[in-house]
Amino acid sequence: MPKLTINENNRGFTDELKVTFADFLSAQAGTIADDTAKTFTYAAPAGTVVTKAGFKLVTAFNDSGGGDDLGVTVGVSGGDVDGFVATTAIHTDDSPVTYAYNSGALLDNEDQHIFQSAGDILITFTPNVDADTSYSLNELTAGEIVFKFELTDLN
Repeated sequence: MPKLTINENNRGFTDELKVTFADFLSAQAGTIADDTAKTFTYAAPAGTVVTKAGFKLVTAFNDSGGGDDLGVTVGVSGGDVDGFVATTAIHTDDSPVTYAYNSGALLDNEDQHIFQSAGDILITFTPNVDADTSYSLNELTAGEIVFKFELTDLN
């Protein structure tokens, strides 16, 4: 996840990560079984404070099969896996949410999270959230989402 320049750092966001449907089709992603979540991680050294987390859904995700929902969460390793952004719909067939911001318990109400020791920010994509139509994230044919974070290094 690249740091943003001062000119790009609007409203306090310092880091951003773009994920597209192609990230689930790459050799690095490998074969993903039906109904299996995929988590992307971003390393946070000890002393990192997270005060803001959000996303913009540029293009809703869709798949080549009968999948009808996809949820995304943002949280912290070894703790609240949806503490930054609670489960949010991002699939074309599930009333996708275009913007989400600080909806998890660790960041709502102007809270913040500090990494006392090195850890990871977790971004987890979960297909078939409502357990009605199984599909694999490898079947995604469309979708782009941009995550933004405000991170402060106390070191």
